[in-house]
Amino acid sequence: MVPQAIVAAAGVAAVGALCAYFLWPAAAPAAVAMMKAPGAGGALISKAAFLANPKLYFHLLHHAGVKAAVAAFAA
Repeated sequence: MVPQAIVAAAGVAAVGALCAYFLWPAAAPAAVAMMKAPGAGGALISKAAFLANPKLYFHLLHHAGVKAAVAAFAA
């Protein structure tokens, strides 16, 4: 039996990955603006994706962890 917390975390990570896919700038210039991810120890994320949906970033950070949040918003 899989604990419900693991299933919920996997669901949140999947939703984050889908959102990141659709937030990904399709016609991005060669140099994507990056920023330090808040609360992620200096990891870099796409500034455009973060500004488009900061609530999702912080939701992933608090519920799925740093790696999932940074992966969902990576450029």
